[in-house]
Amino acid sequence: MYFVIGDLVANALVATLTVAVTAWLIGGAWGMVPGMLVGMVLGMAIALPVTLALLFPVLGVMEVMAPCMLSGMIGGMWGGMWPLAGAAIFRWGIGTGVAVVIIVYAINAAMHGPQEVAD
Repeated sequence: MYFVIGDLVANALVATLTVAVTAWLIGGAWGMVPGMLVGMVLGMAIALPVTLALLFPVLGVMEVMAPCMLSGMIGGMWGGMWPLAGAAIFRWGIGTGVAVVIIVYAINAAMHGPQEVAD
């Protein structure tokens, strides 16, 4: 349960941070396609050091790197495409982080099937 809660918090943190930074830097001023492309790159550039510096020592690199990078890319695209501010940044960031965790866990379950819990 510790890792599930850690994944949720980590992805929500990364996505919210990238939405905030890209909304502040771009904020939909460049149009949808350029804002999305630059936001995706900025999201990865923001997610990598946050994941390695803050989350890797606590949760492990393999468990958080892929979902957090995906949260960073998608969060950066939201912030780059739309002029978000205030509470909207938190709604889009937390929603993106939680959605990415759900999707990653669902794909993992579909690929590997049901897992047994060891005693």
